[in-house]
Amino acid sequence: MVKLTQVDDETVVSEEKKVNLDVAEQSDSESESDFEDDFDIENETLYDRIVALKDIVPPERRSQLFKLAEKAKSYASTGLTTSGSLLWTLTSTGLLLGFPFFIALFSEMQLQEMEKGVAMQQSSQDLIASGADPLSSEGNKEKK
Repeated sequence: MVKLTQVDDETVVSEEKKVNLDVAEQSDSESESDFEDDFDIENETLYDRIVALKDIVPPERRSQLFKLAEKAKSYASTGLTTSGSLLWTLTSTGLLLGFPFFIALFSEMQLQEMEKGVAMQQSSQDLIASGADPLSSEGNKEKK
């Protein structure tokens, strides 16, 4: 069931006056604390300081600084993109040309080492096949 109650107009008006007085008292105390917070250096952040610079620097100078920052950003972006492309080109070229070159160079060095080994084996086999002892042949030369 619903219960209905009648509200007098006088009570509503008196409550509104009390509420208005309370709001006025709160706003005075809040505005004082807001004012005190603005000058509290210990609680001030870097962001607050940068925002405060907005009031100090004139709009014309701000637009010049913004344009300068945008230009620097553009140059940096272009430079990084170009250097990245150049680095990629040099790396891929080095791999495509350098890798096969070093493989061929390494195989050539191995071939030369094998040829030296074969030549040494062949010279030692020639000495053994001749049947002459290298020490005795030197002795024969001294006797003659």
